[in-house]
Amino acid sequence: MDANLSTAGNMEIVISVSGDVSTFNLIGQLWRKDDLSSLEAAVEEFIVEKKSVLVLDISRLSFINSQGLGLLVRCHVRLGDSGAKMILFGPNEAVSEVIELSGFAMFMTIATTEGELD
Repeated sequence: MDANLSTAGNMEIVISVSGDVSTFNLIGQLWRKDDLSSLEAAVEEFIVEKKSVLVLDISRLSFINSQGLGLLVRCHVRLGDSGAKMILFGPNEAVSEVIELSGFAMFMTIATTEGELD
């Protein structure tokens, strides 16, 4: 199942589901309130569906600010509390640097190849 969630801001979320794994492809920039709200609502829906793994494909995310990082932390905690796992997949150099500098790489699962998702 694939679905597109376009937001009024700078980001598009393309959702694909395979068994117990959902992949949210984040395309654009994660910083505007509408984009943050859309992603948060999609994560809440994932939790309601009781899936076990959420892959946030951020390979096409060109920008993230502190609000976007804060949302990733909240999602990480919410998913952990629900028994699910969140994986950040394929951050580009700019986004990866922000994640590293913030210290998030120390507690979030980050995969750079599809083989690491298994």
